Amino acid sequence: MTCSSLALVSNKVTMFHFPVPGVVFCLQILVTVIFIYVWQWLGKITADSFSTENVRTFVPYIMSFVISLYSNGRALAHSNVETVIVFRSCSPLCVSILDWLFLGRELPSLRSSLSLIGVVLGAVGYVLADSEFAVRGLSAYFWVTCNLCGIVFEMTYGKRLISKVTFSAPVWGSVLYTNALALVPMFLMAASAGELQRFQQVE
Repeated sequence: MTCSSLALVSNKVTMFHFPVPGVVFCLQILVTVIFIYVWQWLGKITADSFSTENVRTFVPYIMSFVISLYSNGRALAHSNVETVIVFRSCSPLCVSILDWLFLGRELPSLRSSLSLIGVVLGAVGYVLADSEFAVRGLSAYFWVTCNLCGIVFEMTYGKRLISKVTFSAPVWGSVLYTNALALVPMFLMAASAGELQRFQQVE
């Protein structure tokens, strides 16, 4: 939770100075991939090589990862950190329902369900009290809603993905696959949004 909050705050500061989320995330992803390969070359870690079957399995997950990451950046650029956190807090309830529907998991206990519903009611109260909602209506939450949907899909599909893909190095292998495969789609998204030209103007 602390790391997630720090990441949100640091990304918010970054988006304030460089309002080009696709470009920023491309740089972050590229640095992550370079870090993995350098440390693998130094013999500090091991990461799985790419295989056609694993890449095919990862494609839907990568798409949701790119959408959730990019929408997170756009949400931070257009909203405050509190709004993003409030919407993210609704993800456990959504994930628990989807786990029950599609993965055959048990629903949360009564106490847990009441707690999750309380969180959602708190989010609804936040929205109703938010001045942005009063001025712009539901359109004020387009990007945070996209971010929530992407996160929920990631957390749900990710569990099925784990059962289908076997890594010799589960941590670094999955991190390498996720970031390396997300680099090109994120770059294309940034380019299609005109961020490359805006980035040159920011510089």
